[in-house]
Amino acid sequence: MQSNTSFMAMAIAAMQRTALEERSGEPFGAVVVKDNQVLAVAGNSVYRDKDPTAHAEINAIRAACQAVGSWDLSDCVLYTSCQCCPMCYSAAAWAGIKKIYYAAGWDDYNDIYDDQAISRDLQQPDESKALAPEQLMRLDAVAVWQAVRLDRGITTTPARPPNV
Repeated sequence: MQSNTSFMAMAIAAMQRTALEERSGEPFGAVVVKDNQVLAVAGNSVYRDKDPTAHAEINAIRAACQAVGSWDLSDCVLYTSCQCCPMCYSAAAWAGIKKIYYAAGWDDYNDIYDDQAISRDLQQPDESKALAPEQLMRLDAVAVWQAVRLDRGITTTPARPPNV
């Protein structure tokens, strides 16, 4: 039976391979494990794939989903060479990953990548965010959500914050 450290060693090996040997992406590696069995090992492939979402965790989650034939990874654990960025953490949450282990923390590499800046930006109201998102055509989109609820037999409506 393999241990947490052996799975993490795989993630760190993918990190090194990706950045220093293949040079296919930045120094990040990830492993998805289910029932002590490795489903996927991946590195960051942003450069190779010309895809800013091709982070190691995303690549590993995608491969694990293909391996199990489902988007549901609720019985899985994610081992990642570095603390997840907001995108990767969100992907793990959406996939239902039950636990994340990481090696290097944000403070270990924030001179190269400042993932905390994105996290701080997400806390701001839309008008203060770096990308300044603006809402357009809300009612049209809400109509589609209402059609989805009807199609799925859902009778609830979303909770709205008191100030909306």
